[in-house]
Amino acid sequence: MLSNGYIEHPAKLLSSGQVVLFRAPSNEIRQERTGVHAKVGIFLETDGKQMLLEVHTFNVSRLEERIRLANAAHKALDAISADEYSSAQLRHDLSIYCSRLWNDSLTALLPTLIPGDSMGEPLRFLIKPYIIDGGGTIIFAPPGKGKSYTAMLMAVSVDAGNTHLFEVSRAKVLLINLERPPNTISRRLGCVNTALGEDPARPLTIMNARGKSLRDIEGVVKRAVEEQGIEAVFLDSISRAGHGDLTENRPVNQIMDTMNSICPSWFAIAHTPRQDESHVYGSIYFEAASDIVIQMLYDQEDEHLGVGLKVVKGNDMGKQPVLALRYDFDQDGLVSANKASLRDFAGLKTQTMSPADEMLAFLRHEAGRADAEELARVIGKSRNYVSQILSNDPRFIKLPKQGRTVPWAAAGKDDV
Repeated sequence: MLSNGYIEHPAKLLSSGQVVLFRAPSNEIRQERTGVHAKVGIFLETDGKQMLLEVHTFNVSRLEERIRLANAAHKALDAISADEYSSAQLRHDLSIYCSRLWNDSLTALLPTLIPGDSMGEPLRFLIKPYIIDGGGTIIFAPPGKGKSYTAMLMAVSVDAGNTHLFEVSRAKVLLINLERPPNTISRRLGCVNTALGEDPARPLTIMNARGKSLRDIEGVVKRAVEEQGIEAVFLDSISRAGHGDLTENRPVNQIMDTMNSICPSWFAIAHTPRQDESHVYGSIYFEAASDIVIQMLYDQEDEHLGVGLKVVKGNDMGKQPVLALRYDFDQDGLVSANKASLRDFAGLKTQTMSPADEMLAFLRHEAGRADAEELARVIGKSRNYVSQILSNDPRFIKLPKQGRTVPWAAAGKDDV
């Protein structure tokens, strides 16, 4: 029986009026290659209050694991209850419960008839248009380009309801730090608070777990979300998830399932491949499983960092303009953060172009003509990638071959 997110089954009504019951959180029941794994607890319920007898996370198809759990719970019963409910019967009932657990966990997924509603509630954002209430966001850029500061600025903005940089809806935030030494986080938070106009000492709920993976701390994160009323989780970074090779689909699907099970609203930092900054490093399922994906553009000028937030994927919303921000630093860290214009940072303006537009601008205003290999160096893409654009975009024309190279030029109005 599914009840408040748990699969519960009353196994035995005792003469005392107490009930022995089995209970497993539905979000901790998962299908693995070796079978169904779950966190199963055996409780003694008295007048609606549940006392834990024993709990164990295990492969529920393994007989020895079920016997170990049942025996441990039986030993925790008082003598009268233990005589009335034998260990053999408890083990048998637990086996029946475990055999049905996976199918029972899927009950909530049974299809229902849902009417359409064109006048339904519009999307609600925690930060418009970057974090949907009840959705997941990934932001990506190369290392050392300001992603962590941006994530913390967003986290504090949501937690405080601060509108200095973003249009926000206030919600309680948990920031998970898997990347940085804990002794640097408090100073960084003080800098971010100051940049947003908050009291430098304003606290933020933070879990410092450098050296651990998300997989290691998943249980305690879920507990914190439930007990502390967390409404949005920020993760720095998804590269530390600990489920396996990020270029393989299965580990990435497990990471996305974990993020969705931890909290309905989440924001995670990701990195880029070394040779290509245009997408998230790893399986395409990172982007497929996210509601919003943000490419963080950047342009460094001395102690000033220009940041552009470019939505490259946004479910249920149209194309969004690039938001430009300016971060100012001194020797101690971030000093200020303010809205800016793309015109303030030439590098940001260039990065807002598509690769094809960037190639076109290079041909029209700088080179006049160039072959695919040179254009690939200009935009930082592979030669094959560039050749596909040149062959399929009518704004480019092929010129007569020169030796071993084939030059291209921008088409004139009469050529297109």
